[in-house]
Amino acid sequence: MKNYQSLYYKNYFAQNADGEYIPVNRKDCFAPGETPTPDNPFRQRWFYDPEAGYAVRLERNQRGEDTYLMNSASMKKGERQRVKRNEMIELDCPRYDETGEEGYIELEDETADVAKIIEDAESLATLIAAYKRLDPSDQLLFRLMSTKAKKTVTAEKMGMTLDGVYYREKRLRKILRSDPTLKDVLKFLD
Repeated sequence: MKNYQSLYYKNYFAQNADGEYIPVNRKDCFAPGETPTPDNPFRQRWFYDPEAGYAVRLERNQRGEDTYLMNSASMKKGERQRVKRNEMIELDCPRYDETGEEGYIELEDETADVAKIIEDAESLATLIAAYKRLDPSDQLLFRLMSTKAKKTVTAEKMGMTLDGVYYREKRLRKILRSDPTLKDVLKFLD
């Protein structure tokens, strides 16, 4: 649990034996408590209210103990809720609303064009299918052409002359253009 004595409070109080609250300074409020004895077995406890801005040094008796337990349970519950709220800010994961019910955040991407995404996925599937039908040397040439590698680099990687690269690229373009499913997809070959 958080150390609430390290926070700044506007007002500090001490509770006397009659249950009255007497204004004191910070040093007196947070002074170390006396050790429990057989006559008074209660430890020194404090009541904190950071929102209202005050801390109270409680009397060492059963009422002070009960007040402390209620206050610490309330403070711990508040801490847990804050942590839970902060943990659940990711998209598409469960989060908790004001009532404590589990729910989901579903934000719509307004800039996304769903039809275009589906069209791109279909184009990619068509391209992958056509790529797999090519032989390994044509697959390498296809990769080099799609990255727009220089002809000299392509010639070195494929182990052929520049004229051989020009010929193989023409041949590959012809093969791909003859496939009716690829006509709209292969714009980068032009």
